[in-house]
Amino acid sequence: MKCDQEFVDNLVRVVKQNYTNPNFDVCSMAAEMNISDRQLQRKVKALTGQSPMQYLRQFRLEKSVQYLREDVPVGEVAKAVGFSSHAYFTSCFRARFGVTPNRMQLSQQSATMAE
Repeated sequence: MKCDQEFVDNLVRVVKQNYTNPNFDVCSMAAEMNISDRQLQRKVKALTGQSPMQYLRQFRLEKSVQYLREDVPVGEVAKAVGFSSHAYFTSCFRARFGVTPNRMQLSQQSATMAE
């Protein structure tokens, strides 16, 4: 169990250090963690229920919400969290949160004005 927690802690550290790089992929992640691609796939899936790329994408999307709350323009947010395509970012964001990044940002601005 301790070994699993250390693995997850290492995964989180590696993702935090690299999520802004749009070229960061499973091979890069595995190299950073000093394990094979296949071993990384199996271990991350077993511990998180997600593939390494799903985990990375979710991390990026969660980070994007922080930027949107700070009123960073959506196009800049996409790049800041490692998405090379604005359209793909919007598609992933909508799939995860049920709204577009623009809509979320507008609703948060409205909520702030109402306070």
